[in-house]
Amino acid sequence: MVKKANGKWRMCVDFRTLNQACPKDTYPLPRIDTMIDRTFGYEVMSFLDIFSGYHQIRMEKEDEEKTAFITDFGTYCYNVMPLGLKNAGATYQLMIDAVFKDQRGRNLEAYVDDILVKSKTLEGHLGDLRETLNTLRRFNLKLNPTKCTFGAASERFLGYLVSARGIEANPDKISVILSMPSPKTAKEIQKLARQINNLGRFISKAED
Repeated sequence: MVKKANGKWRMCVDFRTLNQACPKDTYPLPRIDTMIDRTFGYEVMSFLDIFSGYHQIRMEKEDEEKTAFITDFGTYCYNVMPLGLKNAGATYQLMIDAVFKDQRGRNLEAYVDDILVKSKTLEGHLGDLRETLNTLRRFNLKLNPTKCTFGAASERFLGYLVSARGIEANPDKISVILSMPSPKTAKEIQKLARQINNLGRFISKAED
């Protein structure tokens, strides 16, 4: 059991042996920088989070026993897709792309279980939200209301701060770099370089 940031618990199963025997699904995740660029110029946005997203995909009946795990009270298996499977992310993104195929890039961006509904006006946003919620209802997908924000002018999305003004660096990432001690080892230098690279688009002449 692993404690989550909100204080709740998540059960994790070691699927390393199963993953070694499973071929890799090469279905690609969307490019985050491209999705972020497509949020520019939208006045109103809503940020939705699908509740326990992986668990909303049913396992194939013949594959359920492959997810078996042992507890003190017996042996169990999943009938919904669990965390930790090699191809869980690709499978989920494929489902999301299929569900929102008519909205992606137009009035919606979706990266795994993070969904952004974007509109030019407040009036238009009500219609875009209605379309999105109707789609979720049609495919029986549930949202996590504690992680949803409706009708915002700005909000964090995929590590960036997006708003009608444009794309800004996430203040949390900046504060992490500012509070880091001076690196003393190669590993610490590499960590700092990764942090700075994530903010490269906001740093003048970062690629020089």
